[in-house]
Amino acid sequence: MKNKILKKEKIVLTSEMRNKKEIERKLRVSEEVYRRLFETARDGILVLDSDTGEILDVNPFLIQLLSYSKKEFLGKKLWEVGAFKNSKTSKETFKSLQETGYARYDNLPLEASDGRLIEVEFISNAYIAGDVRVMQCNIRDISDRKRMEEADKAIVLLEQEKLKNTFI
Repeated sequence: MKNKILKKEKIVLTSEMRNKKEIERKLRVSEEVYRRLFETARDGILVLDSDTGEILDVNPFLIQLLSYSKKEFLGKKLWEVGAFKNSKTSKETFKSLQETGYARYDNLPLEASDGRLIEVEFISNAYIAGDVRVMQCNIRDISDRKRMEEADKAIVLLEQEKLKNTFI
């Protein structure tokens, strides 16, 4: 009888160990997928501490876009980084994000390390990850889109001018 109980316990333990290993494997795969998405995204991504505004992570695309090093981002508050140095606006945005969980700017000029202004779309959300509140900022370079819009406007004005001259 004792042997039967021991065998059952051993089977249960073996099954639990397999389940635990499978869960750990799925977790590793999930973390790898997230990391690859984060590192290969064609938008800039910042992850902020929701209490302090400190930058916890930055992806390679934003580092390349703004020409700041990862070290110049990490551990600093959003408004301490050159690109976001309009501290009053950045602090107000952060406070709004803390209160509402959302912030959006359609045409936000960010300053690269060389002084260039880059037009971006800035969308930020707060969410709960496990038991921690996190803020994620997605930053999309819209410079090309803006140039295309300006070119389209110029073409329309040219066509209007041609039509006007033809009419006259």
